Amino acid sequence: MPEGRERDRYARASLREQAGDALKSLRGSPGLVVVMALVLGGLVLLTLWTPDAVKVGNVQAGDCLYIHAGDADTDSPTGRPAGSSSSAVAALYAQGAEKAPCDGSHSHEVVLQTIFPDPAGTAYPGQDVLRERNQEACEAAFDEHVGRPADGSSLELVVAVPGEKAWENGARAAPCLVGDPKGQFLLKPAKGSGL
Repeated sequence: MPEGRERDRYARASLREQAGDALKSLRGSPGLVVVMALVLGGLVLLTLWTPDAVKVGNVQAGDCLYIHAGDADTDSPTGRPAGSSSSAVAALYAQGAEKAPCDGSHSHEVVLQTIFPDPAGTAYPGQDVLRERNQEACEAAFDEHVGRPADGSSLELVVAVPGEKAWENGARAAPCLVGDPKGQFLLKPAKGSGL
């Protein structure tokens, strides 16, 4: 069998020869190699640093979250970068949240996760009724988590309950959250802070 390149014998190159040719051409272009290495390295870092996404039904007491509130204002110095509590609750039920480190910037901490026992198909009782059903348990969990009652705290208790659409879609999870009443990010854990 004659020796030589497959391209010369069969009018096409093997995959190995094609890869070898590509490597030879890359060796002649160090700038392209650097750009490719940076792109690949960036993709790897992005994959490794992508925060854990969590749906409202999967949050647990002690979780620290970054909720992408629809009315978050990060552009103005007097804005609410974490958004309002009502917008944060709506976003939590619609898209979930990202888990965040408690000792870093985060919008909310979960102090309790409750599940309403109402079966599927139950008529929506309304947000006020659902909040009232959870208020006492959330207040007790806030006190235990923060180290002082919600009434008089510089932090805000957010009694999150599903809206009508989420309820009709089967959402029964109702987390109790701690946030900043001015819509600022929490920069350290609220747990045990006594704030």
